[in-house]
Amino acid sequence: MALPPIAKATLQSALINAGSNVLAQGIKAYRAEVPFTLDTQTLYQFTTCAFILSPVTFLWLEGLEASFPGEETVPKENEKEKKGTKLNIPNTIAKILIDQILGGALNTALYIITLGMLRGQDYDVIQTQLQNDFWPIMIAGFKLWPLVSILNFTVVPADKRLLVGSLFGVLWAVYLSLLSG
Repeated sequence: MALPPIAKATLQSALINAGSNVLAQGIKAYRAEVPFTLDTQTLYQFTTCAFILSPVTFLWLEGLEASFPGEETVPKENEKEKKGTKLNIPNTIAKILIDQILGGALNTALYIITLGMLRGQDYDVIQTQLQNDFWPIMIAGFKLWPLVSILNFTVVPADKRLLVGSLFGVLWAVYLSLLSG
């Protein structure tokens, strides 16, 4: 029995995030010139965060595609031609902008809040982290995710977008792991 797409995407994201966290821990140990010791608590927190946030992201992307379809049907010019599709440029631009501005802000805030809760931090500490970390993460994200969105929404088939996002997600998850300690 095949997993539903949201479950498959969530599992894939959690596994990639776990691997990225282990990689980030290895990078930290290498930089500090100390032997690598796996911090299982950090690994658990980071992976659990992915399990919590991935379904939200999955539903967000589905909603964007449903609201702003990326392809439009091209009418046949004669009876022998197959009906085709072409990129809907206004919808694609809208998806990229909405995803980067609203989706990025929502995802960043939820990441900071969720990780703080998983660490057992109280409301004031989480609020301070949100104030301190939100813009640096957003600005760093603007250096990577718009490119991913442009690729995904213009040249990557819809059924391959999760894979492309996950591949870039390795870089992002290492960055977040290094940032979050």
